[in-house]
Amino acid sequence: MEPQTYRRMAEIQEKHWWYEGRRKILASMISGLGLPARADILEVGCGPGANLNMLKPFGMVTGVEPDDFAIIHARNVSGCRVEKGILPDGLMVRGPFDLIGAFDVIEHVDEDLESLKTIKDLLRTGGHAVFTVPAYPFLWSQHDVVNHHKRRYVLPQFRELLASAGFDVTFISYYNTLLFPLIVAVRMLKKILKMKDVPDETMPRLPFVNVALAEVFAFERHILKYKPMPFGVSIIAVCRKP
Repeated sequence: MEPQTYRRMAEIQEKHWWYEGRRKILASMISGLGLPARADILEVGCGPGANLNMLKPFGMVTGVEPDDFAIIHARNVSGCRVEKGILPDGLMVRGPFDLIGAFDVIEHVDEDLESLKTIKDLLRTGGHAVFTVPAYPFLWSQHDVVNHHKRRYVLPQFRELLASAGFDVTFISYYNTLLFPLIVAVRMLKKILKMKDVPDETMPRLPFVNVALAEVFAFERHILKYKPMPFGVSIIAVCRKP
């Protein structure tokens, strides 16, 4: 990603509704995995550290990230070990790990299958991996361009990719479903008006709007405990190494 994108992420990652809602959903999913006490956890592509503190209650957390600014910021905000590395061949960490997370990372790499295989190889047998990726090619927008995305996925495609990498897919679902109509409308409007200079991560001007969006998004964690969602802006998958 561009350097300014990392800096914008660092500024808003603790308070923007999307980051906050995603953290709550991820924490809910991870809490049900039955990880061992003091599990060894790796976050691949941790960026400026938005998720490291969320992961710390589950075990000993290490991050890997290619950008120098993001590495320093992630270390400062989390106190975790964060190493320089990149998928698929340059992670520069050794497993095995009990849990590996790659949250909106796989869409950034050219070699998505090889990257997933690398992550699987770093897992302990029986260990878990949690992935999120953006959904639906028709939602491609300036947001994807700025963030150097290579693709957006549909759920059957991503499930097949995970299986091809050797994972057992124990749960997969679309998510960010409740806000889907609003997000689609905003992105379509931006395309029509050619609003390329307004990033999707812009903080809402009214604080109560940010709070409301975070609560609506995070509420999906209660639904995902029981059943997958039929559509959404993104995909979440929980996998196990056989």
